[in-house]
Amino acid sequence: MLSHVKSLLSSVPMYVGLQKAVGAHRVRYLALERLNLQDGDVILDVGCGPAYYFDRLPNVKYYGFDTSERYIEHARKNFGDRGSFRCEIFTEEHLPELPPVDKVILMGLLHHLTDDQCRHLLDLSARVLAPTGEVCSIDPTFEPNQNPIAKWMSSNDRGEHVRQPEGFVALAKESFGDIEGEIVNDVTRVPTTTWLMRMRKPLVAAES
Repeated sequence: MLSHVKSLLSSVPMYVGLQKAVGAHRVRYLALERLNLQDGDVILDVGCGPAYYFDRLPNVKYYGFDTSERYIEHARKNFGDRGSFRCEIFTEEHLPELPPVDKVILMGLLHHLTDDQCRHLLDLSARVLAPTGEVCSIDPTFEPNQNPIAKWMSSNDRGEHVRQPEGFVALAKESFGDIEGEIVNDVTRVPTTTWLMRMRKPLVAAES
């Protein structure tokens, strides 16, 4: 049953509907608030999905990447006149194509990646980030004494690499000098436990 539900999430209406049914969209909106986006910011959104939160962004220069053709088609249809959406994996080859990025958004992505894949993505994010830029990620997590329903939700997420906060921080420390995180467990309709992490001071200079 659970695997069938996960497969249905390839459908944009099902995915967005489930996000809003459980209140997961509220965590994404909270992440955008924490980033304090400004007009003119350069935004890199890796794992953007259908980008249903795009209308909440100010007037920014936006680059979105995702590997789902359905999600990218939806994003292009609805927001393609205001942003660039690519059905590709974000790789080192894209670095020269982008200006220094003010904000990198990784919403619900790191828990789908192995440790080595996370290291690579965070390294790329640091290399494309402007010196005063910031990366924000949100992912389900585990913590002691979390609500049993929230623990079940984290355990049964589509991502196979849900970590404790310390695990996410350890990976981020390899690419960033300033890391701030918070547990978010009181904004969704269904109990969930989310790790919202903000990463600054890249340990490498942005690619020229």
